[in-house]
Amino acid sequence: MKIRFLNFFWVALCACVLFSCSEYSKVLKSGDNERKKNYAIQMYEQEEWIKSITLLEEIIPYYKLTPDGEKLYFLYCQANYNLGDYYLAGYYYKRFIRQYPTSKHAEEATYMSAMCAVNNSPEYRLDQTETLNALDELQIFIDLYPNSNRIDTCNLIMDKLNLKLEKKKFENSMLYYRTEDYKAAVVALESTLDAYPESVFKEEILYRIVKSRYFLAINSIESKKKERLEATLKSYSTFVAAFPESNWRSDADNIQEKTKKELEAMTANAQ
Repeated sequence: MKIRFLNFFWVALCACVLFSCSEYSKVLKSGDNERKKNYAIQMYEQEEWIKSITLLEEIIPYYKLTPDGEKLYFLYCQANYNLGDYYLAGYYYKRFIRQYPTSKHAEEATYMSAMCAVNNSPEYRLDQTETLNALDELQIFIDLYPNSNRIDTCNLIMDKLNLKLEKKKFENSMLYYRTEDYKAAVVALESTLDAYPESVFKEEILYRIVKSRYFLAINSIESKKKERLEATLKSYSTFVAAFPESNWRSDADNIQEKTKKELEAMTANAQ
């Protein structure tokens, strides 16, 4: 009995699918724009994005100057977004805003355009042009709609995007450190701290600067060694003042002691 029921279920399901495809095909081939419009909306509501998009592409030009044109174009933008085609959706949201600047959907379209850019932002290791673009679009939305109930969401997203940029800059700096290019590491790490003075990586940045300056100093030619050792002690003082309880404090203390001994030895040799 159970097997017969399952067979009936699959037959019924297949029949529905075939009927749906057959109906969609008939609507698509018909010259009735009203029928296409209604079916496109139906397909959108059923989350049949591709079918809805295909029908909307055919009829939107005919409704451009009618009250339905605005609604259909916005549905078209939304369908492309829901399909995950963020580049195309972003392009159409911007076109929608230009065509219907006073639309009741203008705020949402501006926000969704920014969300397309956010979705196009890659992981921090990759080129961050799209992340910068997303930040620009979010700021544009905030400037245009300062009283929107989406402002808090925009600010949270911007914080995450900025953290991504910060992490990329930090990791780029650490690449010099890991490859033992300590002179470049110092410059890059300090640049990161200048760009992000309250960086979540601040503790490690200050610690790596101490180590980089020390290794740079002990491998320097004699004419530059004293100056660089003194710079190491200054970096140590900055690190300890900011993070006296750091887990890296012990290692930093050892570097300080070694640096002082190096300076004392240099002073003794000079005498």
